Amino acid sequence: MRTRSSKRKRVEVEIEDGEVSKYFKKDEEEVRETPLKDVIDVEMVKKMGPETYYDWVQARTKYEVTYGPLEDQPNFPRNFVPIYQKVRLMRSKIATPVDSVGCSMIPLSVGKEFGETKETMLPRTYRFQLLIALMLSSQTKDEVNAKAMFNLMEHCKDVLKNSEGVTLEAMFRIDEETIAQLIYPVSFYTRKALYIKKTIQILKDQFDGDMPPDITGLCSLPGVGPKMGYLALQMAWGKVDGIGVDVHLDRLCKMWRWVDPQKAKSPEHTRKLLEEWLPRNLWYEINPILVGFGQVICLPRGKRCDLCMANDVCNAVDRKVVKSAKNRTELRKSRGNVTKWVEYMEETAHAKETLEPEGDVKLVLEKDDNPLSKTDS
Repeated sequence: MRTRSSKRKRVEVEIEDGEVSKYFKKDEEEVRETPLKDVIDVEMVKKMGPETYYDWVQARTKYEVTYGPLEDQPNFPRNFVPIYQKVRLMRSKIATPVDSVGCSMIPLSVGKEFGETKETMLPRTYRFQLLIALMLSSQTKDEVNAKAMFNLMEHCKDVLKNSEGVTLEAMFRIDEETIAQLIYPVSFYTRKALYIKKTIQILKDQFDGDMPPDITGLCSLPGVGPKMGYLALQMAWGKVDGIGVDVHLDRLCKMWRWVDPQKAKSPEHTRKLLEEWLPRNLWYEINPILVGFGQVICLPRGKRCDLCMANDVCNAVDRKVVKSAKNRTELRKSRGNVTKWVEYMEETAHAKETLEPEGDVKLVLEKDDNPLSKTDS
């Protein structure tokens, strides 16, 4: 006698990008504290003024790299060092949206339009605006996100007459429908407006009006998942407790097989697999480096393999694009600026070229190259 197999129970849970999964329960491991968490004195940070706070956070999260071979390790994917050190170099010469209007930059880049600077923006205000920018960022381009934050800032400044702009107190006074109108056209803007109103109340009731200083608290907020949470901890509290894995980082890590695509069914899976082998000192920098690279060079569609220094070691290279000689000097419409990188490639190729045994051209960098300086993301 044949029996029918039982169907998996459908469980609707909200996940970070605003979509709904009907088949999988939320993994409790996603929001638990990492055993390697950074320990900081939260109360000390809360007491910091602008003259101390921003420098303190930057000192804990900045990356300054001189181009040279990374130290390979036995547990690294075989192509990690050859690809990553070249991507690092490219990012030092390429201006990308995440560098100017990424979530951590938005409070100050948008604030600048209203006369706000690091000297005048209170750390608590920065943390709140960073959280709002992160909540708006899901499935939304940085440039659109910045426009939405500009609209909120303009409303708070001009309509509500709040001198600090987007603060918890000011946003508390704006009704949900108005928030939705101001943040249009970010994706899921009506749902995000609801999440923002709920979050404001939670912050007031449970966190003394400030951003939660740990991943558990951040992931308790509606619409906030591990990706947003770890990025918030890095730039708001100077805590590198985990890797912020967005769609670009997730896509590139799978494409290069730095994580097993069969196991990494979501960005959160990618984070866990990546943290198993990636040295902790790279946990912060890998996000802005690969996000900018994915925005301008290795796009989901229309990859610029002709501009990519790693096209000789990349397993996903488009050889037709590489062989098209005219593409390199053809500065197509782009979200970023690759002019300095094109100039660098041409100057380097002209100055020194060597031939591999197979006859391929290999760019050889001068020993005094020191291309990568800190770029806020």
